[in-house]
Amino acid sequence: MIEPQPADVIAAVMALTPLSAVSDTDQRWQKVAAPTDWTAAHTVAHISDALVFYCGQVARRACHALPVVRNGRVGHPSEQLDNAVTSAHMLAGLLRDLGSERAWHPSGNADRAGWVAMAVTEILVHGYDAAQALEIDLQLPDAICDRTVSRAFPWVGPDYASSDRLLLAVTGRIEIQGVKQDPQWWWQSAPLQEWDGKPRQRTIQPRWS
Repeated sequence: MIEPQPADVIAAVMALTPLSAVSDTDQRWQKVAAPTDWTAAHTVAHISDALVFYCGQVARRACHALPVVRNGRVGHPSEQLDNAVTSAHMLAGLLRDLGSERAWHPSGNADRAGWVAMAVTEILVHGYDAAQALEIDLQLPDAICDRTVSRAFPWVGPDYASSDRLLLAVTGRIEIQGVKQDPQWWWQSAPLQEWDGKPRQRTIQPRWS
């Protein structure tokens, strides 16, 4: 298996470029981005919120949860998309420096590949949510989705569908026969050799509003 690489984070966020074609004043930004109860604008803001949180955890090699730096800050959608790109570049740089060290995440003591896979999931899945509300057909990069699903969701069989659809299915965005829908889905963020062979489930409530 080819492990997720820091460059995947940047490639994932660049896949959201089609969203920038929608004007800040377009009312579609205020549509709910299902299955969340956030607007499309809030959903895009959440991406940079999550990536900045990841930056803090990785930069400080945290062994517990640090305070959230950002959480739903107000800004135009175009600014939030740009923030996501900036945050992705910051995180990729920090992950390159992480080497063989780890940093704490609620889902486990994550190594570099685990952090990349979680970040890619945040970017592409919430990017897909926003794109659906904006009525944009967003194409997810298949090779990056393949590395992400294999690393973060190792219990999902690769033969059910293409990797981009598997990523959307395991996170509850679409239905695919053979892929279990679990609203409490979570990542295998610690190294795969520490995985117990069972699908991961969320054990704490999200910190995001």
